[in-house]
Amino acid sequence: MCGIAGMFQRGGGDASLETAKQLGLAMTHRGPDNFGFELRGKVAFAHNRLSLLDLSEAANQPFSNSRYCLIYNGEIYNFQENRTRLQNEFDVEFKTTSDTEVLFYSLIHEGIDKCLSTSKGMFAFAFYDQVEETLWLARDRMGIKPLYYHESNGAFYWASEIKAIARTLALQPDPVRTLFAVNNMAEKSAEYTLFSDVKSVRPGTYLQIKRNSFAKEVSYYDVVDDFDIDYYNELDAKGSDEIVDHFDGLFSEAVRKMLVSDAPVGAFVSGGIDSSMIASVAAKKDANIKLFTANVVGKYSEFSDVEALSKHIAGEIYEYRFEPEMMLRDWAEVTYHYDCPIVVHVNALPFSNVARLARDSNVKAVLTGEGADELFLGYPKLLTRRYDAIASMPKNMIETVYKIHPKLHSYVFGSNGHTPISFINKLVHGFELQELEKRADEKLSGLSKRNRREQFMTIKMLREHLITLLHRNDRMGMMSSIEARFPFLDEDIVRFAINLPSKYKIGRTNRFYNYKHPFLVDKWIVRKTAERYLPDQIVRKKKQGFPMYGHKFLSIKEGFFRNGWVAESLGLSNRVQDFIHQTEDPYFIAKLASVEIFGRIYAMQQTTEQVTSHINQHVQLRAN
Repeated sequence: MCGIAGMFQRGGGDASLETAKQLGLAMTHRGPDNFGFELRGKVAFAHNRLSLLDLSEAANQPFSNSRYCLIYNGEIYNFQENRTRLQNEFDVEFKTTSDTEVLFYSLIHEGIDKCLSTSKGMFAFAFYDQVEETLWLARDRMGIKPLYYHESNGAFYWASEIKAIARTLALQPDPVRTLFAVNNMAEKSAEYTLFSDVKSVRPGTYLQIKRNSFAKEVSYYDVVDDFDIDYYNELDAKGSDEIVDHFDGLFSEAVRKMLVSDAPVGAFVSGGIDSSMIASVAAKKDANIKLFTANVVGKYSEFSDVEALSKHIAGEIYEYRFEPEMMLRDWAEVTYHYDCPIVVHVNALPFSNVARLARDSNVKAVLTGEGADELFLGYPKLLTRRYDAIASMPKNMIETVYKIHPKLHSYVFGSNGHTPISFINKLVHGFELQELEKRADEKLSGLSKRNRREQFMTIKMLREHLITLLHRNDRMGMMSSIEARFPFLDEDIVRFAINLPSKYKIGRTNRFYNYKHPFLVDKWIVRKTAERYLPDQIVRKKKQGFPMYGHKFLSIKEGFFRNGWVAESLGLSNRVQDFIHQTEDPYFIAKLASVEIFGRIYAMQQTTEQVTSHINQHVQLRAN
């Protein structure tokens, strides 16, 4: 993993190499092994390298020849296969053993579309043809690797992190979008950021930018298109043992591919089933793999399960003990690296510390378990929907009576969610989810209503909640120069999961199992496969979700918002601020405090030290 940045001067004159350098220098944490830069007339490049394959200087970037130039962030796991094809078909003579060089020659000889169709892995890159004066910015299928861009005054800028663009070009966060971040907007969007003039290259797309025309967006992959009714029917016809065997093979191969590295690789383990299964399979292929965990000390600790895993696979544990008060210590610093308010994943704070622990232990890449819950329906709220009809029966019966008189029904039951606030929420999100639902409804039309709904849940989670997890893992890992790799997001596993009938995701049991979804088993296929690798204690463990002491445990004192960003943006008087503290839900106020911290850092340009001092004066932890 690395950091990439640059600019394309589409108007008169050459690009500014100094500007490209400033973009790159804002992200030195992403790649401490080498800082490379290059000016190619209209385009200037900067690259922060975290070396994992071919550690020699020959693999440094930018990677270029007399006509083409490439900067790249990520890992292409099938690069050796692609390398052989390029050697056989185009007589390419490779000078390195890196995947960068394979990507470079694939783009030159096969073109952008063929290259993207044959490259499997996680990546974001900028590729420039100096003769045609054309720049391509591309991002992997799932959006694992980030890539942002901004256009102004005839110049096009890009970078791996929002802060690089925002700080180099002195951009201000959009107040409306930022205030809506309290409703989880900032971390969920596949395209929009809190800076109205900074966008993300969407997962599975690339931009083509020429000198004298608008940027052209091309979608080369849509998660909806992975659904194939023939593959669905093929999986539906298989028995449970056959399905588990098939998934086990896919999963083991994904772990094997992601262990390929010329630098040490470890594994993040939480004590949950997903990361534990990855660690167990990885340990069979690399007996010396190191296990890293964040032990959230107190009632949320899952360390006993990590110890059980360690004993089972004979793996060495590296533990970071995260005490509750450390949230106040790290809140501002983590927000700076997060590029948005920490609202959805407060567990980003212990995550940042375990990443630093891995780096201090001489590990550069880690395997991690994100993606399993989204692919195989591991969240309790997804299973409880099967009980919706029963739970809502009394309300539905009463509504049926009231519908005899439509005006009375509207008066009593309201507008069924169609409110100005819900519309603005959709507007701020760019109607991303609604567009996805429309495409999916057409693609899944051959399924029954219930099966269509449950197949869509996987698709929706991949384009909504997974985005938040990938954002967290990228920023918190790269904060300490750690690359995260995701076996569950291997292309073959994603396609398998999207087509896997829900009967193999949601299992049935005669036991009460979980009070949130009695008699239903979440992530059935993962749990059945895990029986081959893990002790029963972990296989049957209920979903925890990396719990920690979050916003509900914070007490925000009066005066926290004084002379701050929120008060200034909304024009709140001191009297109104005090009234809010006295009357509003403390949990909501604490989430708003996360927005305030972001505003102080990115809009008011306060240092993280200044903001931390403010936090220590005006925030305290509630009793556990």
